[in-house]
Amino acid sequence: METTSFVALAKQQAIHLRTMNIANNIANASTPGYRKNEMNFAAWVSRQTTTSPIIYSIEHPSRVNLEAGAFTVTDNQLDLAIDANERAFFVVQARAEGRPLLTRSGIFRLDESGRIVTPSGDTLLGTNDQPIVLPGIDTKITVSQSGEILEGDVTVGQIKILEVPPGSSLESRGRSLFQPNATRPPGSYSIRQGLVEGSNVQVVTEMTSLMEITRQYEMLQQLLTEEHTRLNDLIDKLPVI
Repeated sequence: METTSFVALAKQQAIHLRTMNIANNIANASTPGYRKNEMNFAAWVSRQTTTSPIIYSIEHPSRVNLEAGAFTVTDNQLDLAIDANERAFFVVQARAEGRPLLTRSGIFRLDESGRIVTPSGDTLLGTNDQPIVLPGIDTKITVSQSGEILEGDVTVGQIKILEVPPGSSLESRGRSLFQPNATRPPGSYSIRQGLVEGSNVQVVTEMTSLMEITRQYEMLQQLLTEEHTRLNDLIDKLPVI
């Protein structure tokens, strides 16, 4: 198999990875706090000859798009959304991971111990890096814009918020959980009670991208077929020794 086929196959592999990534984004279009993943590819230049170089596609780690999703009003006391800072995240103690992770999904509830947790049981952390526990003295829960939590008139905790600095990266650790390589205290932000932030996936955009790469795949498949035919014709024309 010659260089043309290798280059085409490398491109098809890149298209396959992009297709899986787009499918995952579409599948999570309705997941609260989900951030779409974007594939990164680079050109690897192989100078195998003294003439023109050969360029292959190679995969780089995917990038998490930090654009904010749309807010939906729920009026639930423990539904929270972070506004005015798309780089700011809640911090939860992830039960499956056994360590703190970041999330933009602000759907919370109280467990049997009075801790504020996600639907999957991950515990919301306060600024003291401990779970926020409500003693159950009042049914009215108020969350200020700065993240202070009051049960009735009693302050029971302060929500921990961390910001992902520009230039740092996030690794997806589940549908709405992320592991950062760097964090810092946030600048301005506002916590809004009774709202939930949705996914930032635009289904129409993802479907358009899917149709585009499908056409690219079909063109490459045609190129491979034509190349295979050309090689067969060349072999047939070789003199028999």
